[in-house]
Amino acid sequence: MLKPVEILALSDSGVDEDMEENQKSRGQPWFERNPKKTLLLTLLILLLGATYAAEKILAHLNYRHKMVLFTERRYINLRECLPSIDVVEVPQTKTVRESDGLVQKEYRVRTDANGFILPYHQYDRPDLTLVFLGGSTTASIYVEEENRFPYLVGNLLEQMTGKKITSINGGVSGSNTLNSIDVLLNKVIPLKPNIVIMMENINDLICLAYDQTYWSRNPSRGAIVEFTFYKNLRGWRALTTLARDLYIPNLHVATRVLSKKIFGKVKDPDDEFAHVRGKKVELHQAQLIEEFTLNLQTFINICRARKINPVLMTQFSRVKADPDEKVRLALQRFAADTKIPMAAFLDIYGRFNQAIVEVGRANHTLVIDLAREIPQEKRYMYDVVHLNAAGSRLAARVISEKLKPVVAP
Repeated sequence: MLKPVEILALSDSGVDEDMEENQKSRGQPWFERNPKKTLLLTLLILLLGATYAAEKILAHLNYRHKMVLFTERRYINLRECLPSIDVVEVPQTKTVRESDGLVQKEYRVRTDANGFILPYHQYDRPDLTLVFLGGSTTASIYVEEENRFPYLVGNLLEQMTGKKITSINGGVSGSNTLNSIDVLLNKVIPLKPNIVIMMENINDLICLAYDQTYWSRNPSRGAIVEFTFYKNLRGWRALTTLARDLYIPNLHVATRVLSKKIFGKVKDPDDEFAHVRGKKVELHQAQLIEEFTLNLQTFINICRARKINPVLMTQFSRVKADPDEKVRLALQRFAADTKIPMAAFLDIYGRFNQAIVEVGRANHTLVIDLAREIPQEKRYMYDVVHLNAAGSRLAARVISEKLKPVVAP
């Protein structure tokens, strides 16, 4: 049995050992004293670094594929091709299947710093500058770039007149007259062109049929774009959402797209009227034609106010009473989508072209009636309204002949 003094001595020695251990641990670095916390912090840093790297890689890839993410702001919706791109477009299998002779291959698409489609003759001091405005029927993306009619018109007029002519393709897929007027005001007038040629019809017709107005609240079609997303958020959710969109916006969008592909049906990102498809559309012909006519008049007035010679063109098509099989099926799909009978669509499409002729006549403005000049055959168009290479070359010859008296009176 130990004596009391010996027990006290053993006790004192245990305390001394604990004190020495504590002093020793205080001298160690924090990460050695907290291995679990250190591991957790390391993983967090690696995760942040990986997400930041993924964001930067996706941002680079998205820019190369013409994907642009928007930030919160209010602005006029300028519909244009992305400036300074050099990419290839390949028609989707569905588009090729529903066409007459469209080849599924790579079509080169280049634009200048202003978003106008190349090529065109870029003279330091051209004798004459032409600008074509319109939708995809003007842009002619699925035609080889050397066969697109805005470019060919410049070449043909140079041969006819001996002048140095710059002929610019300002067509943009889905563009209507209001979009073309915006482009005229903000991008074309600074070029000081001599002549601006506009061809619109079917995009205006579809826009007005679905939305009843050019100034709709359709996010991709509205004349004014307003993002109020962050204003509707409060507290922690607002902070985390803002941090997400500032730090990893491209990664966030990629994750959502992947999630939809895995867990749900993905809507066509190019379908601007997905929200109204399948619903009955009320076709108020008089109202639609009046809206279209007013925009044609606005285009002419702006051009003349800026000392530009305006020219209108009717839109070629294979829209007729007894259409080819592929066109008939396309018109039937549209009729099923909108509940607009095919006969009613044929009628109003013709009336829109007639409105172009009448506005031109009333304003003593040249109208090039391509709807009459281009035969309504698959030999010249691969679908309802889009030219193939042969059609584009024919259109270029017709336009050049009609413009020649204006270019070289």
